[in-house]
Amino acid sequence: MITDDFVAYAGKVHARFDRAKGSEEVRSLVSSTISRVAKECMKDGARLIGHIKCIAEVDSGKYIACSVVSAENDAVCRGELDGSSKNLNLILNVLIYGLDKPKVEAIVVRSAESVFEGKGMHVEFEDLEFEGHEHCEEQHEHDH
Repeated sequence: MITDDFVAYAGKVHARFDRAKGSEEVRSLVSSTISRVAKECMKDGARLIGHIKCIAEVDSGKYIACSVVSAENDAVCRGELDGSSKNLNLILNVLIYGLDKPKVEAIVVRSAESVFEGKGMHVEFEDLEFEGHEHCEEQHEHDH
């Protein structure tokens, strides 16, 4: 059931590694990121996690899909990565109750930075909410 305090957030994390990471290390980084998002959302006052999920793609084009539905559970990932990679694109969707969108975005950024920053890893963020047009506060449909 969607209530007034429901938020759906979509964002992208671009990670670059100074040294190539193996597939298991990338899987661990991705799992840690979305698990941390879940924990931080609850710590910052979320009422309920609907679903936090992501698709993570590496240099080879291979990807994994991970999800978490509770701050008490670890993320579950499926799919296979191969070889090593110096880049990772992680598209996240956070469906949550009790936080506003700017707070959720700040949590995603903070969580990804804590997992990726330093140790030869660098991250950039992209808000996927309004790509392709300027956001406006008026209620109306967009033709895309």
